[in-house]
Amino acid sequence: MTRIVCKFGGSSVADAVQFRKIKSILEGNPERKIVVVSAPGKRNAQEAKLTDLFYTSHDIATKKLDFAEPWKLIRERYIEITQELSLRSTIREELDKLEDSLRERPDELSVDFLVSRGEYLCAKIMSEFLGAKFIDAYPLIQFDSQHNVTQQSYENIAEALSDTEALYVVPGFYGSDMEGNLKTFSRGGSDITGAILANACDCALYENWTDVSGLLMADPRIVKEARSINYVSYREIRELAYSGANVLHDDSIAPCRIKNIPINIKNTNNPSDPGTIIGPTPENTSRVITGIAGRKDFSMFYIEKSMMNKEKGFGRKVLAILEEHGVSYELSPCGIDSMNVVVDSKTLHKVEIEVRKEIEQKMQPNKMKIFNNLALIATVGHGMVNQIGTASRLFSALAREKINVRIIDQGSSEINIIVGVNEADFEKAIISIYREFID
Repeated sequence: MTRIVCKFGGSSVADAVQFRKIKSILEGNPERKIVVVSAPGKRNAQEAKLTDLFYTSHDIATKKLDFAEPWKLIRERYIEITQELSLRSTIREELDKLEDSLRERPDELSVDFLVSRGEYLCAKIMSEFLGAKFIDAYPLIQFDSQHNVTQQSYENIAEALSDTEALYVVPGFYGSDMEGNLKTFSRGGSDITGAILANACDCALYENWTDVSGLLMADPRIVKEARSINYVSYREIRELAYSGANVLHDDSIAPCRIKNIPINIKNTNNPSDPGTIIGPTPENTSRVITGIAGRKDFSMFYIEKSMMNKEKGFGRKVLAILEEHGVSYELSPCGIDSMNVVVDSKTLHKVEIEVRKEIEQKMQPNKMKIFNNLALIATVGHGMVNQIGTASRLFSALAREKINVRIIDQGSSEINIIVGVNEADFEKAIISIYREFID
């Protein structure tokens, strides 16, 4: 029997009503056999996410202060769900044990372990509600020192979830390191868990259930009329997710891409909507672009030095200085005697003085300046390859709106054109690009 992995995000497990929707979705297709859940999300804009409440509780407890207020909110959410589903759950007892440990031995309880309980407890409730088998992600999913899933993990997962007729529930967002310590992923990491399980179990499809009906061609908070995307390739979604499209974690693409497992972004609140399919690159496409995404809060080093192109290893040495100070770079467009390096502003500001001083001492530039308040916008699509003048249209659209382009980056594949603009022009730039190619 072919199987489908279904990952349900925070909004999809926010309360008992959503749990019942999930049960109906699973009953609608008998191939939906592997369920991954996040921690319960917000029910309204004023409410805090449970993951944030766990982080807050740990922070307060390690300062030897009273964490009763956030913990009360955590307890109420889980107990309310179990009561409304009429479950004979042990969640109350498990929460009591966690609270006692956090109060008596806060320094012995890692923040990763405590925060992971958001998904763990949700999965325990879901498995009881569905009458499914609970499989803990720890220590089943193990990562090596390079943060890659070990081959043994894939084999262990396949064995643990080998019964193709059984319904399984697995908590997302965490796994184990090589020393046996529980480790959480970055936020949104339950997407990664689902992709890993789909790969390990050779599933036919990975469904990622959220509160939107698939992907849109631009952020609807910026472009109100943004159209939906029916199909997007692995490469396109990787570029869009990395550049700011936040429906799917960008690290969740690779495990599915390896085995050509399609990913379907679906809406828990509107399950009949087809959503967006993510899969191999189509042979032909009539669309010039697939989507537009962007992020703010970047800074750019501008380094100028005469005869830079003759100085072997100049760029490598500059990037090594950034690496030593924990700063990774996004882009590095260069000229003959100049080098630009775009980095995350928040990371840079912590070490800016040290980095600037070291570059000046070791590289001895004629001129160096840091530009702040930059935004990067990626326009992505396989259709660019077959369309002459795509870049010209993009820059003409920005020029008409009098938007100054600070950075230009385009790879030889022509799947992605990245422009850097002032943050003040960010929204206006995205709207102008969208209307040039879509309207």
